[in-house]
Amino acid sequence: MLVLITGGCKNGKSSKAETIAFELSKGENLYYLATMIASDNEDKERIKKHIDSRKDMPFFTIEKGRNIDAVIEKIPENATVLLDSLTALLSNEMFKTSDDGRFVIFKEAAGKVLKDIEALNDRVLNLVIVSDYIQSDAAMYDEYTQLYRNGLAFLEERLCGLSDKAIEIAAGKEMLIKGRSVIETKTKNRNVLVLGGAFQGKRDYVIENFGILPEEIYTFEEDDAEIPLGYRCYEHIERYVYACIKNEKEPVNSFPENSVIIIDDIFCGVVPMDELIRRYREEAGRFMQKIAAHSDVYRVFCKRGIKL
Repeated sequence: MLVLITGGCKNGKSSKAETIAFELSKGENLYYLATMIASDNEDKERIKKHIDSRKDMPFFTIEKGRNIDAVIEKIPENATVLLDSLTALLSNEMFKTSDDGRFVIFKEAAGKVLKDIEALNDRVLNLVIVSDYIQSDAAMYDEYTQLYRNGLAFLEERLCGLSDKAIEIAAGKEMLIKGRSVIETKTKNRNVLVLGGAFQGKRDYVIENFGILPEEIYTFEEDDAEIPLGYRCYEHIERYVYACIKNEKEPVNSFPENSVIIIDDIFCGVVPMDELIRRYREEAGRFMQKIAAHSDVYRVFCKRGIKL
């Protein structure tokens, strides 16, 4: 059995994962694959807290920050493995220091991590994976941070597809991502608003569930301050809002009837220091509310939609 657990920082993911792994294992052959590589005292303290939290559970701990394929054969086939975390494992594989001290970026890291996890999953009885949801933010990141965010989203989507159960943890509470109805009946003569974090497969979800063809989708760029006619779907509405702000225009909800409207969830994370980005996030949120008031609304995570 494969279980994927994701959610925000310090929302109880690891505790929930430990409980699920223990229940699946029935207390036998229980392994903890720890992937964090401590770089400072803060990391060491975080690791210590994780060790303390599971001290009453019979975990056998393997510390392996990268190249987990090297330890797979050391784990028995009837084992239950908790891998914590996917986030750290990808970071360790993608950003490295060479033997001569140079900083190295391995752009194919997500593919390697997926291959290693698939091999681990094929070997063991149960695998529980902890990840971090980092896709809802208004910040505009550099190329390498975007590469990392894209890689993590790719891994979550693929692992969600392979999983028997995928859940999001918020405030210690569990929300089922995989296992519930993906699509519900669309309300006649209402638009559809599809929202979700970056790289979550919103476009693919719309194409698969609403009968939209790729050529019927208009993709906004950051200088598009007008809504063109003749399309059934409009994606990256947050960019339209950004263009309106730069051109000192009010965003207008003038989408054709029965349109499918896609927006990136950019409303979480630290409040941006930059005044323009801060206003951009706030105006996008207000505009989304206006659209949602007269639309069927779906939240997409790993290409799976939940009607709100």
